[in-house]
Amino acid sequence: MQMTKDDLANLVGLQEQDRILDSLKASIDQVPVDIEALRAESAREKAAVAAVKEQLTQVQLRKKEKELELSQKEEEARKHGRELNAVKTNEAFKALQSEIDKAKAAAGDLETEILLLMEESDKLSREEKAKAGELKTAEAEIGKRISVLDAKKAELEGKHAAEKAKREAMAAAVNAELLSRYEGIRQRRQGVAVSRLDNGTCTVCHMKQPPQILINIAKGIRLTICESCQRILYSPEPAGAKPTPAL
Repeated sequence: MQMTKDDLANLVGLQEQDRILDSLKASIDQVPVDIEALRAESAREKAAVAAVKEQLTQVQLRKKEKELELSQKEEEARKHGRELNAVKTNEAFKALQSEIDKAKAAAGDLETEILLLMEESDKLSREEKAKAGELKTAEAEIGKRISVLDAKKAELEGKHAAEKAKREAMAAAVNAELLSRYEGIRQRRQGVAVSRLDNGTCTVCHMKQPPQILINIAKGIRLTICESCQRILYSPEPAGAKPTPAL
């Protein structure tokens, strides 16, 4: 395919503009990911508070169950105590006294359990209060960070729109056939369609180019493709080189 140095220069400029657009698009796409990560962090904080609250509820339920059992054992001991006055034999008296002792011992064990549950309940209440405070602070901070990210996304979208308008103007200056070739390569090659030569080597795939490729590029009159990565090759003008005057 025939082409001029201006065609190639336009193409190189277009790729640089596409790099800018790709970078902006990647930054725009990253914002929702970052926001979702912040929301997940908030969800974890809420889950931590809910977990402590559930622990506290379970401890309070166990405490109520033990208090009911204690009340039953105390009533059992009082009942047997009243029955002592009605027994007629020593064996019956001893049997009732044994039941009273068992009930009192069980009541003592229950009182100990209730005290331990009260201590655990108090500890969990303090932990819940602390975590609720941490959650409130975290949510406020996360809300601010999300607002900053929303503002950043809007700013990036504005820049992207402006750069896209520039890109459209630059694309209009590129030969239609060359532009179509460029777009096809760019789509197949991860957004990079043009590669600079450095000492005869493609700077994208790092493959040394054969002599004929180098000759074609030096002439600068044909579209030259890297034999390895299939990207359009170009060689920059030497530093300080003067453009060839038009005939």
